Order: sequence, then structure tokens, then C-alpha cells
Amino acid sequence: MHSNNLFDEIKKINSEMESQFYRLFSPKHPLQSLPEEKWQPYTDVFETKDALMIKMELAGVKKEDLSVGFFHGRLIIRGVRRDLPSGDKRIYYQMEINYSEFERVVILPEAVKEADIRAEYKDGFLTITVLKDPVQIIEEGMEIKVE
Repeated sequence: MHSNNLFDEIKKINSEMESQFYRLFSPKHPLQSLPEEKWQPYTDVFETKDALMIKMELAGVKKEDLSVGFFHGRLIIRGVRRDLPSGDKRIYYQMEINYSEFERVVILPEAVKEADIRAEYKDGFLTITVLKDPVQIIEEGMEIKVE
């Protein structure tokens, strides 16, 4: 009889813990959860001899749904990937593709002029080229005179 009381007590504690967990970590109104955050596309930032390159994976995004801005040393890339309209109700077994607004900010390591920035969207990739100022390019192995 004693063991039944112990199991009942464990079940009661477990139920109370689940209740507290649900109360603490679920929204007060299930349909009013936190606002959806913008997703960030996969991005490579690398340097070549003449330019800083930003390459962003944006499969399924239309060119007219993209914007690239340059403000105070930052490239701001925004857009939206829209889901295909469907009249049928969907039941997903797996969903990994983000369909919503996205934003990515890339801080440029050097001062650049807007005229030195080019953007091209091709085959699902946005490639942004930021030309370096030729005066700032220093060849590897250059000797510096000490005065």
C-alpha cells in the first residue's frame, strides 16, 4: 500500500511541474504568440585583391522583391520570399524553407563610396561587389620606409 502512495505522489508532482512549465513558457493566448522575426539568408563575405564580395543564397526570391541599401558603412539587404498560392489546405510533414520577409546587415570593414558598389542577382544568388579604393590596396611583401 505504501508503494501506491509513492507512485501517486510522483504522478501528482509530475502533473504540477507540467502545469507550471506550460504556464511559464506558453503564450497567454495561443494565437497571439511572439511576432515573427525576419529570417537571415545564408551569406558569404570574402575579400579578393580588388574587392570585398558578399554572396547571398536567395533561391525562390524574385528580383523585384529585393532591395539593397548602403547607410553609414552598412549594407542592408532586404526582401521577401513568397510562398506559392495554393487553394488546397496543406499538411506539412517537414517544413524548412522560410517564406516571409528577410533582412541581413553586413558591416563593411573599410570606408567605401556608393558608386563602388555593384549588385547582381542570378541563379538564386545575390552577389554584391564592393570595389576597393586603389590607393588603399597594398601589395603583399611591400616594404615600408621608416622615417
